[in-house]
Amino acid sequence: MPFEEDLSKFLAGYKRLVIAGVGNRMRGDDAAGCSAARMLRRKLKRDVLVMDCGAVPENFTSEMKRFQPSHILFIDAVDMGLDPGEFRLIDGGELIERSLSTHKQSLRLLFAILREGIPGVKIKLLGIQPKTIDFGKGLSRPVRGGLRTIVDKIVGLSGG
Repeated sequence: MPFEEDLSKFLAGYKRLVIAGVGNRMRGDDAAGCSAARMLRRKLKRDVLVMDCGAVPENFTSEMKRFQPSHILFIDAVDMGLDPGEFRLIDGGELIERSLSTHKQSLRLLFAILREGIPGVKIKLLGIQPKTIDFGKGLSRPVRGGLRTIVDKIVGLSGG
């Protein structure tokens, strides 16, 4: 299914949405989720809570639970074997089976905790393929381009 169609299907009917950027700002493209959160924060309406969770998204579960979202979208750098900057929506089960994210253990546990604490919540991971996660590097050009596309699509589909 094309990305925009998959994202539209996931977001359909959301009442309250959490967008959680995950990553390590010191490791190149691993900061993609954090950068996406910063880009989205000023572009979305009140029924959307945008969080820059850094490398420890589990520290934000209380705030997510208080907000009581119907949907949670995590954004993180994920090695999927794609070209740098390409992106996909990933179900929690796929994350666990394929061990895609560099934060796979914390996200696996976090998804379970959130599903238990927020009955009926829908959760997906938006993965973006990194070019490099070397220490001390900034975002690569292809990942910056992918992030601009992701941000535009999320803003368009969530009603900005």
